[in-house]
Amino acid sequence: MLWYKSWIDTRWRFVLTLVVLVVFACGTVMSFPMVQRLVAQIPQTPVIADEELQQEFTDSLEAMRTFTGYAWTQWFAGNFIGLLTLAAALLGAGSPLVRSGSGALFSLALPASRERWIGTRAGVGLAELFVLALAPSIAFAVLAPIVDQQFSLVDAVVYGLCAFVIASAFFAVSMLLSTVFNDVWRPMLLTVVAAIVVAGIGTLFPDGGLYMAMAGGSWFYDASLPWVELLVSAAAAAALIYAAGANLARRDF
Repeated sequence: MLWYKSWIDTRWRFVLTLVVLVVFACGTVMSFPMVQRLVAQIPQTPVIADEELQQEFTDSLEAMRTFTGYAWTQWFAGNFIGLLTLAAALLGAGSPLVRSGSGALFSLALPASRERWIGTRAGVGLAELFVLALAPSIAFAVLAPIVDQQFSLVDAVVYGLCAFVIASAFFAVSMLLSTVFNDVWRPMLLTVVAAIVVAGIGTLFPDGGLYMAMAGGSWFYDASLPWVELLVSAAAAAALIYAAGANLARRDF
């Protein structure tokens, strides 16, 4: 019953977000031949006044000359992390006991503790987020032959898992806020604001911060995993979900 209710509450958010992510991923794959033709027309060493900016532009241009580099720069380090963060905020938003402002008495009357409610909701939401992170990533490996390219399935899984683990922290933030607000929009919007702040802080670090780890930047550049960021994000997600359960147990409905 608890699993089913959690699925009913979030199924349309999950399905619609999954469709959007997969469609965007497929579009990115299919755009590669056109982008490759455009990149071939650009000089390898364009003249830019700022030397640092010129180096960044040259590196990005060189990366896009291969399908692997194109996929990472245009998807995994681009649209994907923003869309997945928004999806995490959306999936975590909304009280686990109340759907659209109603149903609290029915939910509270069921023979289940509030901690079990929040644990079940978290489990369903994280499972949905896992699919959202992996499905569009694997699409690159599956669809690459259509454009006469190859994309490693291992790379796709690694990028998807990095994105999932770090996005789970934003999911947990949204879930914690949902034990304070009964509507969907305030937790989601506040989580998005928090994500923007984190992205801004990340620009102060040479390695790009949390979002570069979410994009799997260390795996792309030197085939290593961002263990510190992954462990911190996983621990933060677990702590926030625990706090959400404790906060929900104290609430007077």
